Amino acid sequence: MQPQHLTEIVDAILRYLHAHPEAVDSAEGIAKWWLPADWCVDVHTVESALSRLQEQGLVRRRANADQHILYSR
Repeated sequence: MQPQHLTEIVDAILRYLHAHPEAVDSAEGIAKWWLPADWCVDVHTVESALSRLQEQGLVRRRANADQHILYSR
């Protein structure tokens, strides 16, 4: 199943964070592990969803010591 709208990806990320409040991952990890496997969402689309969540104050974006960008609640 391919998600029809960015809103579906946003909702799936929020559901994952609700179930796993301590979760932290990169956009690549979120695309692979947090979303339903049969969605096959590309990283660019996940980054768009994460940007929307960040703008709403629902997700934090930070760089770790290796300068990888990570997202969390």
